[in-house]
Amino acid sequence: MSDTHLHDDAHGHGGGHHILERDVLLRTFGGLVVLTVLTVGLAFAERADILPLGGLSVPVALAIAGAKATLVAAFFMGLKNDGGTNLLSFVGGVVFLAIFLIFTYLDTGFRDTFDEQSAVPVDILDAEERALLERQEQIAPLQEAQPLIVAPDTLLFPNAPTEPAP
Repeated sequence: MSDTHLHDDAHGHGGGHHILERDVLLRTFGGLVVLTVLTVGLAFAERADILPLGGLSVPVALAIAGAKATLVAAFFMGLKNDGGTNLLSFVGGVVFLAIFLIFTYLDTGFRDTFDEQSAVPVDILDAEERALLERQEQIAPLQEAQPLIVAPDTLLFPNAPTEPAP
């Protein structure tokens, strides 16, 4: 048996180690540098009010950090050439982290948009309802319809009929 085979069996890898080419490593490193410069540039642009991201600042920073973590996991940790179990674990972890962060943002991002509701005791609500009903009974006669045609005044108009016209 070769030393590689013994090494693989002893550590449970089974498939051997994959050695990346130099240009792949340099491109990955270059991508990480570009993403880091992008993060720093966005931070400075936001502080100088050149590019105000507001509430999107944290999600954008997390997306860039996630892209960097994906590059590291895929190339430097070998998930790109590894079996499906480790890749599934990584992708599942990222998906559940994203779901967790989305729900956290929905919880904290919209707290100031709703009016605060406080509890009112039932006896106060009943008293307010009784007061409203009494006021409604007071103004009910004012809301009754008045006839548009009334009997004419016989003192002013002695020849007018005493009954209103239908």
